Amino acid sequence: MKNRLLILSMMVVCFTATQSHAQRLLGSVQFKSGIPAGDFRQASGISVVSELSAGALYGIKGSPVFIGADLGYGRYGTAVTRRRDIFPGVNQGFRIRRNNNYVNLMGVVRLMPDFNSRFRPFLEGQIGGIHTFTRSRIRENRLADPIASGTEHYDWALMLQAGAGIMFAVNSGRDTFVELKVNYVNSGELNYLTRDSATYNEQGELMLDPAKSGFNMIQPSVGVKYLF
Repeated sequence: MKNRLLILSMMVVCFTATQSHAQRLLGSVQFKSGIPAGDFRQASGISVVSELSAGALYGIKGSPVFIGADLGYGRYGTAVTRRRDIFPGVNQGFRIRRNNNYVNLMGVVRLMPDFNSRFRPFLEGQIGGIHTFTRSRIRENRLADPIASGTEHYDWALMLQAGAGIMFAVNSGRDTFVELKVNYVNSGELNYLTRDSATYNEQGELMLDPAKSGFNMIQPSVGVKYLF
């Protein structure tokens, strides 16, 4: 609860400040490919974590500082299990798909001087929260409608990011940019499911064995930004 209140307060402050001082608005879409590090890599066994995000940055008048927010969705694993004993008294094969997902909402502060050039290097810091959740769907086959679905496990944690990158204009008007960036991502400790966390006992009962670590990654990304 404290983490959620901190994130909400931070976002309100960011948007209040930018509404009164904004001069420029940058909208973006980014594809990120995280490489797990440290305890996260050891606990999860994951090699790559993909994420798609959208964000906005407001430039403060007379300053190289931009303030805004970024909303991302990622998936860190998926698994399919086929069982005949998940419903008591029903001897029929079912397909269970589990997707391990996360969303994050980050407040962003970026230092990006304008050198009157196509190229704009920057430094960036982020603070916010991450929500991990595993969703499952049970079907008779891949094309059938779900018989049952739901969230099996979830958790929350504070998240910090820091990194650097460069934007370069792709048109003469210098309002459309390609952005290359590398961030270091670090979160508080989370309980989360991996591909191997869900098993069944002899009676067909679901057994969950969550992993425990922070989400620590080196996260390169490529994106498109538009200056409004």
